[in-house]
Amino acid sequence: MRAHVDSRRKKKALVFSALLAVLASALHSFGDTPSQLMHAEMETDLVPSPAKFDVLLPPNYESIQEPLPVLLWLHGGSNGKNHIERRLRTHIESAWNDGILSPLVVIAPITGNSYYIDWKDGTQNWEEFITGELISNVRGQFNVQSDRAGTVIAGASAGGQGTLRIAFRNPEKFVAAVAMEPGFEPVLQFQDVDLSRFPGDTANRFLHPRFGQPVDAEYWAERHPPTIVVRHASKIRESNLQIRIEAGDEDANLTWLSAELIHRLLFDAGIRHEFYIEYGAAHTGRSLPRRLHDSFAFMERALHPEGPDPEALRHLEGAKKNGRYKPRIPNQLTYESIDFSTE
Repeated sequence: MRAHVDSRRKKKALVFSALLAVLASALHSFGDTPSQLMHAEMETDLVPSPAKFDVLLPPNYESIQEPLPVLLWLHGGSNGKNHIERRLRTHIESAWNDGILSPLVVIAPITGNSYYIDWKDGTQNWEEFITGELISNVRGQFNVQSDRAGTVIAGASAGGQGTLRIAFRNPEKFVAAVAMEPGFEPVLQFQDVDLSRFPGDTANRFLHPRFGQPVDAEYWAERHPPTIVVRHASKIRESNLQIRIEAGDEDANLTWLSAELIHRLLFDAGIRHEFYIEYGAAHTGRSLPRRLHDSFAFMERALHPEGPDPEALRHLEGAKKNGRYKPRIPNQLTYESIDFSTE
């Protein structure tokens, strides 16, 4: 009989504990507000007006006192409408919940097929707009940091290309740049671009307003990520811009070739960067959530530096003493390409 009574008491205690847990959870969440997605626009003379952009605010934004970092996210080859909601929000919120990424404000300009450049024909100046008026507008409207240390630029596919173009041309404006599966021709001069793969007059209709008619090869080169590295390596290197480039080795758009070319140029230029090609990953599909989280983790380290690592510093001092260490310099690894085509 006593065992039966003890059993009932234990059950009541368990039920009571469960109710307390539910009540505590409710009280904890009562003051929380979820992330908020806003659709904003602004007047401008630089691009088709009003220029539209989406804003994702972190949970409890209104109660956060300290200015937050800004993530400027460039969409891919779509027109960019509702890009945060369709492609990014779930992954950002997951990174927030998992502690991978601290609260920040995400800004996604809706640019259409802009190519993220100042067009040669003068009708649209997207680079000038994004790096100037847009960032200034965001800093004026939202509780965000107003310095380089709190500003990251990132994007995927065409947005990855735009990220590299804008960041390499304006490295003093961003603490970090993250280019996922960046899509651009893996060449160094316009004459090597294979236009035959574009049907009909597609290539000319795309190129002429953006790069001139006929194409101004010099204008193109100053806005082509690999060539920017070649021409402005010192500026990028001295800026200490933190760079991450990644792609999947089964990307049908061959962005792994673009990423590899940028990596090799940055390495030979002595420019520090993080580079990753994921085995078996494609342009879309199941690899993207984890790749996004890896990129968010890189951003977090750039925005919130971990500081000196005592163990690593001890190892460095030892390497210096015994002569193993050499500082990073351009063309540090000299080699001749091996021809594997005749294997």
